Amino acid sequence: MTTNLGQIYSDLLFRAGKDLRGGYITPDTFNKAINAVNQRYLNTLVDNFEKNREVTSDLQTFIKTLGSPQYPALAFTPVLQGRPERGGYATIPADLWYQANSSYLEVLNVNCGYETNYRSVEFVSQHEFDAKMRNSITSPVDNPQENDPVIVTRNDKYYIYPYITRITFTYIRTPEVPYFDYDIINGIPVYLPPGEVHTTGPNTGDPSLSVEFEYPESCVDHLIEMIKTYVGIGNQDQWDIQTQMPSKV
Repeated sequence: MTTNLGQIYSDLLFRAGKDLRGGYITPDTFNKAINAVNQRYLNTLVDNFEKNREVTSDLQTFIKTLGSPQYPALAFTPVLQGRPERGGYATIPADLWYQANSSYLEVLNVNCGYETNYRSVEFVSQHEFDAKMRNSITSPVDNPQENDPVIVTRNDKYYIYPYITRITFTYIRTPEVPYFDYDIINGIPVYLPPGEVHTTGPNTGDPSLSVEFEYPESCVDHLIEMIKTYVGIGNQDQWDIQTQMPSKV
């Protein structure tokens, strides 16, 4: 995004109508706010995705596909060698925010050659999985076969039934945590963009730890308003003291 955290910070102070030197919005408070808003805004985008099943431009940045040219496929280890019906397991990606869909490449023998076909892999909850595994009357899956695999989550692992070596897995990843790093110049915090180094204080010469928002420019205005609301609520919680007129004698 073009607008950096320094500009967002300055705009926030202006919109809030408060003087930084009065201690109203400190850099620490700002960092807490942008971290919270960063997660809340992504949740809003995910809610819209669930409702409309449409990947908008502001969500596109966070779409990640394991099994694409950029990332290796999600690989599984068999629970029991030679027994694919016992399933396989893989560690859930550390940056997973919201799982979307998955598929695998099916290879079929056709005459003297072969054909390939992408088939979906169904994510199921634990109780749905239990039903599928025990009741073939109410479910088309009874000990899932290769043409109808399922995945269930247990602790920090994905379990796939039957065992498949690897799958293509598309999901919404966790956003980078934004961070506002700064130098104190003439008593005022001055934003230090990524790639620059500290010129004052005990960290002189150290690189900036700043991390920018990953959202596109079109989201900036809404992000600032969300940050303003977050800071305003926190300030009210801290300073909201009940007062009343003294009773008349």
